[in-house]
Amino acid sequence: MSRQIRTLLKNNRALEEKIFYDSREDDWRAQLITTKELSEALSCLSNRIIENQNHELCVLRMLNDIDSLKGRPLPAYEKNALQVVEILFNYIREHSNFDPNYYHVLNSLQLAFTRLSLNDLSYLDNPKHIAVRFLEKLITIGHHFDKDAGKISQFFIHAIELLVDRLANRESVSNQTFMMAYQKLEEYFDGFNEKVETNTAKILSEIESQSKAAQADKYTEQLIKSKTQGEEMPIFLIDFFEKHLSPVLHAIISEHGVNSKQTQQLLTDMDTLTWSVVCPYGDPDYNARFEADVESAMKRIYLAFEDGNELNVYVKDFFLEIEQLHSQKLQGQRVEYDVMISADIFADEEYEKDELESWYTPQKPNKFDIAALREDTWYRLELPNGDVRSRLLAISELTKELVFVNLSGELLLKISFDDVEYLSEKIKPTEIDEAIRYKHATKSLVRELTTRLELLKSEYQKFKAQQARDEKEKRVQEEKSRIALQKKMEEERHRQVLAEQEARKKEAEKLAEERHMEELDAKERFMVKGVYRKLNPGALVAYLDEKGKWHELTLSLISRTTSKHIFSDNKGNKITEPTKDELFELIKKNRIKVLKEAQADHDPLQSLVRDRRKQLSQI
Repeated sequence: MSRQIRTLLKNNRALEEKIFYDSREDDWRAQLITTKELSEALSCLSNRIIENQNHELCVLRMLNDIDSLKGRPLPAYEKNALQVVEILFNYIREHSNFDPNYYHVLNSLQLAFTRLSLNDLSYLDNPKHIAVRFLEKLITIGHHFDKDAGKISQFFIHAIELLVDRLANRESVSNQTFMMAYQKLEEYFDGFNEKVETNTAKILSEIESQSKAAQADKYTEQLIKSKTQGEEMPIFLIDFFEKHLSPVLHAIISEHGVNSKQTQQLLTDMDTLTWSVVCPYGDPDYNARFEADVESAMKRIYLAFEDGNELNVYVKDFFLEIEQLHSQKLQGQRVEYDVMISADIFADEEYEKDELESWYTPQKPNKFDIAALREDTWYRLELPNGDVRSRLLAISELTKELVFVNLSGELLLKISFDDVEYLSEKIKPTEIDEAIRYKHATKSLVRELTTRLELLKSEYQKFKAQQARDEKEKRVQEEKSRIALQKKMEEERHRQVLAEQEARKKEAEKLAEERHMEELDAKERFMVKGVYRKLNPGALVAYLDEKGKWHELTLSLISRTTSKHIFSDNKGNKITEPTKDELFELIKKNRIKVLKEAQADHDPLQSLVRDRRKQLSQI
């Protein structure tokens, strides 16, 4: 590969990395597609590649459709191989106007070229490389293949498709692989060309036969006239030539052509026969020349009548009459002819008639330039039913016809020169440009890579400008974030101060409340203790039971052992016996109220015993 292309590829890859990969936060080189993954992906995509019907095929874009490879970068060399082959083949598709059915061949071959390029890129600008020669050969036939190419061409293209499909489906393609494929392709071409030549030979044979017939129609009368005009001749000889020998001459020209040995021999024999008849009396060389030429000429003319099946009674009588005439001349006798003429007496009249007809008959202008056409050249004919690719096999001046054949060598179209209107209005031959070769694609590769490099440079400038804007915006946003964060921190500190103040306030209120409650509790305790000090045995109290009913009870006893206070009703029945703490709680809840304090001389135990005895006596 040329240094220019290598430099362009290197610069393209470098800019792509700067634009698309270096800006990534992760390590993109660790995500590179491996050689094995790429080979498996190409095998996976082979059917999609081969069946593509568009003027463009982007394998790089297809790779991104595979889930395992989506978004992952290719190594530089592999990216170069895929891109270069893609540009070359897309150029060939775009500028060659191949039939859509032929894209199958190009697609398979592109896949094979891709696999070969993954091993070596240097062959791509080497016109003598076997792979390039293989492609050139297929490009040549692709210019002329279409739906009207004929059965032989269809079979031929199908064989080529199978060949390139085998190439495309190989996981590894080498120079040796293409060498074997090229040899097989040569065999296909040899067989195909042989069949095409057979078809065209039949058509040319028919054209030649028709040309000879046209030659016979055109030259027979002229040649007969050339032999009957000039010197004076007996009218019977002119009549023989014009009426009887003319069909024989026509048949010979039709079979062998006007310049053939047979035609020229007959014309010579006619001259010999004419000389033998009109030779002046007394010519001393007559007998010698007669023996040398006349007898053999007469015999050949007679045999020509026999071969042409034109030997009738008049002709036989003519030969008998000529033999008698020759016998007289050989004996030195004078021969007298009834009538001697030298030329067509109406020749001038016909010439004047032709002049008048050409004067008064308007000539149709020939809008179709037949002289611009060239035999064995491919043309695209714009027929009413569509464009047809065909080869101009022959321009027959004698039959006044153009003969076009298809790629298979089959007759496609035969048009008469005289059909001027059809030629000018219905047939528009456009020469097929076969100059689009692989070398043009390699030249376009430089242009395409240069264009892409300029685009990448432009994109890189935009990228850098956007990067600068993003950086500036980032700094602005960072400053805003810093200010916002600082403001938020200040607000947080203010909130914390307020919260601390509120907490201190609440704490102060809580302490005040606690002090207040303590004060209340102290008062309540003083009040409870004051009531409790009044509860001595014999004290009369009001008690509120659980059911909300008040009772009048007497504190009968305070047990020092159990710390219980025994309250009984007026009958001496024990009603409740709360402990000291329980009694405090009852006092605090106002469920026990002192009605009357105990008397100083009251003996609670004596009273309790008395009351108990009283209860027992009543049982």
